[in-house]
Amino acid sequence: MGTGMISELRDVDASRLLAGTGVVIEPGSAEDRARLAEQEWLLTDGLGGFAMGTVGGVPTRRYHGLLIASRQPPLRRVLALHSLNEVVWVHPDDPRCRPVDLTSSAFADGTRLEGGSERLVRFELMPGGANEARWTYDLGNGGRLIKRLMLHELASAASVRYEASGVRAWIEVRPLLGLRDFHGLNADEDGAVRVTHAADDRSLWVARHDLETSLELTEGTGGSLKVGPHWWHGLRYEHEADRGFECVEQLFSPGSVHLGLHEPAGLRVVLGEPGSSAGRVDDDGRSGRLRGAIEASVGDSGESADDGRVAALAVAADQFVVRRAATPELARAESSLVTIIAGYPWFGDWGRDSMIALPGLLLATGRFDEAARVLETFAGAQRDGLVPNRFADDGGEPEYNTADASLWFLHACCAFHAAAPSGPEVDALMRDVLVPACLDVVEGYMHGALGGIGVDAGDGLVFAGDESTQLTWMDAARDGVVFTPRHGKPIELQALWCHGLRSLAAVVEGWDRAVADGLRERAERTAASTRDRFWSDRLGCFMDCLRPIDGGGWEAVEEIRPNQLFACSLEHGPADSAQRASAVRVCLDRLWTPHGMRTLDPADANYRGRYAGPMMERDAAYHTGTAWPWLLGPMAEAVLRAGAFSAESCRAARGVVAPMIDAMLGTDAPAPGQMFEVYDGDTDQQRPGGCPAQAWSVSEALRVLTLVRRAEASRVV
Repeated sequence: MGTGMISELRDVDASRLLAGTGVVIEPGSAEDRARLAEQEWLLTDGLGGFAMGTVGGVPTRRYHGLLIASRQPPLRRVLALHSLNEVVWVHPDDPRCRPVDLTSSAFADGTRLEGGSERLVRFELMPGGANEARWTYDLGNGGRLIKRLMLHELASAASVRYEASGVRAWIEVRPLLGLRDFHGLNADEDGAVRVTHAADDRSLWVARHDLETSLELTEGTGGSLKVGPHWWHGLRYEHEADRGFECVEQLFSPGSVHLGLHEPAGLRVVLGEPGSSAGRVDDDGRSGRLRGAIEASVGDSGESADDGRVAALAVAADQFVVRRAATPELARAESSLVTIIAGYPWFGDWGRDSMIALPGLLLATGRFDEAARVLETFAGAQRDGLVPNRFADDGGEPEYNTADASLWFLHACCAFHAAAPSGPEVDALMRDVLVPACLDVVEGYMHGALGGIGVDAGDGLVFAGDESTQLTWMDAARDGVVFTPRHGKPIELQALWCHGLRSLAAVVEGWDRAVADGLRERAERTAASTRDRFWSDRLGCFMDCLRPIDGGGWEAVEEIRPNQLFACSLEHGPADSAQRASAVRVCLDRLWTPHGMRTLDPADANYRGRYAGPMMERDAAYHTGTAWPWLLGPMAEAVLRAGAFSAESCRAARGVVAPMIDAMLGTDAPAPGQMFEVYDGDTDQQRPGGCPAQAWSVSEALRVLTLVRRAEASRVV
């Protein structure tokens, strides 16, 4: 497409673009202040750990905290530091002395402490790879307090710094610790918690069984740590209550921190003992890594107003790329494996999500070494032709209950081969590791794999599962109820199988022509059967699934769902040009929303337009109307392919994804600088839901935006 010449003509100012990726929220109106309780920020540490909370400061999820660290990266995560209750004493030793309480919490008895949100004048997620959130509070009479939270890269550590201006002041800080698995809650006090403090009153550490957390004053800070252990009772989390989960817990405070604010002062919290290797900080690499990602994302297409969008997406993408190892110490080695977190706060590294997200997160951003290590991670965990659906949160055995993750693995491996610079290392990786793993997938599907996965010898179509299983990405099930039964022959499995076989054939053709011919022959059979058996003239698009009939045979499920998009968007998918054009029109008309593609046609009797309520209700709506931002990627790519990458199709494809990206960048974004997992299907007051930060939502937006830009750039040359 001539993109190399464009790259030579343009010198990307990545530092300038990176400097523009911060988030600034300055609440003014009552509506702005009300929104602070819903807007959620995120910092990550590259080990699977993170910090997350509301802009206003009141924790609304069990997962909100200032240091959630991984004990076996990226899993076995624990909530170390939950929050900080802060009281600023303005004009001490003066008759005008007064306390300003910035504590922000909600309690089961209805009490709400919102001193922080009421006095907040500015919130920032700092640009430039700083990995820092900053709050500015009005202390009255011209006084301001700036609080900075920094989550350290690969360190299982967080630092908090305070700086006052316009007044003389000191601050009393009471840390609240969770000391628990991040999925759990502290139902009661625990007498096993122990506090030890240093003789100089500058550090202490807290132990609960085998979990230790230390607090220490940062260098140059005047003040002291005073031991005074007690429990805070009845903290309530609104989001957990809305989801029908337990929502009240108790938190432990080891004592209080007293800091003079005549100069910047702060404390550091580490998972582990003071001075342990877990707390060694080295944040120097992040800015350079982000500049490189931005250069790769925008550098081979012409300058445009999209540059800021691409840069912001590249920064968001970085938060999902993490290390995988048995311990945090091993994860800090440059040679450690790399994986992809599916979403924050509760997901780990899932096979399907990682393979879908990899092209956008790592290939579009030029992070080929990390892409190779992710693929090696999952190739190494392959079993009988399947890559894991997920790695267990407790660090146990991987789970293999998926029919599409392995097909997405084929796609990701071939996409890596096409995008990565050729050379001995890439060639060796493909020849010795990835191609054999891909051929194992093909053999596994042809001969039958776990979950009833196989290929029908009669028509070449992939089948999987039964009435009790959910093996595709539409996998919602709860209490024995399968909400979207798609056992049989789902449309996207056929598209992925056809595309994967053809893509793999192109990779191996130079090594083994006979193998390549065999792969193409299977692909052609699948493509012909897909075009013939899934197409509906009445609907003008592909049907969603072929379901087995008792006694033999298959019946078509005539639902308009977005899974058909993969037959149209994948480069080597099965749709012909007429089918692609028609299906694109139907999907745009019936399924597109500004924040994602609906999972079911609103005209369908089973459509649910709101994703809300207890989890049973949410799971019932999850794939029956709820809109998913990640599906905007295949929608936009299908538009491009239907229009043969014309100028008009580029404008239309950008229009598919731009509203979601712009919503992410707005000051009223529900997750500033990130993208939620899902939105309501109904577009009046289209509310977000699920994970506040989802890897494939960001990845697909970035991938198709760079695809559009490169298509436009190719016509300039």
